[in-house]
Amino acid sequence: MPKKRKNGLKVFAEVLALIGAILLIIYGITYIIGISLAALWMFHGKMIIFSLGKVISGLALILIGLIIFASYNVIKISLKTEMNWTVLLVLGIASLIFGGGLGSLLILLAAIIDLVATA
Repeated sequence: MPKKRKNGLKVFAEVLALIGAILLIIYGITYIIGISLAALWMFHGKMIIFSLGKVISGLALILIGLIIFASYNVIKISLKTEMNWTVLLVLGIASLIFGGGLGSLLILLAAIIDLVATA
């Protein structure tokens, strides 16, 4: 059975979401590495409690980026979801809460474009 062809807006939304996922993974890694380097310089109890929040935020951003990659079949993980605008919107808002920055905004923009493409 031949593959269904996507229209241009859906492809553009997919590219924006994948670029956003790459940025989320980069942000997550820099959160984790930045805090671990800062903990070497200042080893106080307050620094460890503060860095735990950043590590959790970094891990959440990495997880959201990997979910987007798996949903678009870029990496092979048995994930039973299809990527549509509602999933992109929820993941974009969640990554914005955890401090995703530009990656979150690209994912939210991809959700809006995907909404327009499906309407």
